[in-house]
Amino acid sequence: MSTLESYLDALHQGVFQVVVPKAVVTEPLGPDWKRSPINVPSPETVASYRKGQYHAHETVSEYRVHMDRYDPEKNPIMHLVDDAPLLLMIHETMETIFVTGRDATRRGPRQRLADQQMSWRLRMGLGAVLLAIGAVLLLLTLYETVAVFAVLLPSFVLLFGLLTMIKGVRQRDRKEHADGDIVRGGMLAGAGIVLFVLWELYLLLILLILAVWFFSSAVVTLLRVFRKRGSLTTGFWYTFGLGVSSLALGVLAVTLPEELVELLLSLLAGIVLMSGGFLVLDAYGLRNAARLMGAGG
Repeated sequence: MSTLESYLDALHQGVFQVVVPKAVVTEPLGPDWKRSPINVPSPETVASYRKGQYHAHETVSEYRVHMDRYDPEKNPIMHLVDDAPLLLMIHETMETIFVTGRDATRRGPRQRLADQQMSWRLRMGLGAVLLAIGAVLLLLTLYETVAVFAVLLPSFVLLFGLLTMIKGVRQRDRKEHADGDIVRGGMLAGAGIVLFVLWELYLLLILLILAVWFFSSAVVTLLRVFRKRGSLTTGFWYTFGLGVSSLALGVLAVTLPEELVELLLSLLAGIVLMSGGFLVLDAYGLRNAARLMGAGG
C-alpha cells in the first residue's frame, strides 16, 4: 500500500516537480488533499489538489506535484506574491493553451472521437464566441481603452448579478439557495451600477494593487536569486528574468499606467484569441473525424 505522499521526498531536496504514475499510488488521496478550484492552467490537467504547501496536478495517468513556498490557505498574499506572480501566470496560461491546442490538432480521428466531451458544433460555437470577444477586446484596447473599464466591465458585473438574481427567483422551491442567489445577485448588480459611476476610482485601485504586486514579486524573486543562486529549482536565468520583468512592470505601473493597462489588455485579448482559435481548429478536426468514422461505418 502506497500513498502519494510517500513519493514526494525529493521535493524537500531541491527538486521542483515530482511526476508520480497513478499506477504506483495504491491508496486514494486522503481527506487532507483538498480540491483546488482556482489554479494557473497546466497542460492535460483534469483536477488540482492542495495539501499544505503541496500542489498536485492530476492528469489521466499521473500526478505532477510541486511544493509552493506558501500555503495559500494560511498565507494567501505571500502565495500570490511569491508562488504566483502575474507574469508567471500569464506565461503558463499561454503555454497551456498552445500545448493543448497543438496536441488537439495532432490527434487521430479515432482518438478524437474517443476523447470527445462535447460535439464539434458546440466547440465551434464556443471558439467563435471567444474569437469575437478577443477581437472586440483588442479593438477596444487599441482605440478606446477607457470603454473597457467605463462600460464593458461594469456591464459584465451588472449582467452577472441580474442573471444570478433570475436564477434565484426561478429556484424558489429551494428557498435557502434561492434567497442566497437573490441576495448575491442584488449585491453584484448594485456593484455594477456603482462601477459605472466610479470607474476611474476602481481603475486607480486596480493599478495600485498591480504596482504593489509587481514590486513585491520583484523584490522577493530577486532576493532569492542572489541568496540561492546555485540552488534555484527553476534555474537562475528564468528566475532572474521573472524578477526583472516584474520590476519593469512595477515601474511601468507608476510611470506609464495607461501603457501598462493597454499592455495587459492586449495580453488578455491575445489569450482569448488563442483559446478561440484552437477551439475552432479542434472543432474542425472533430467534424472531419466524425465524417471519416461515419463513412467508414
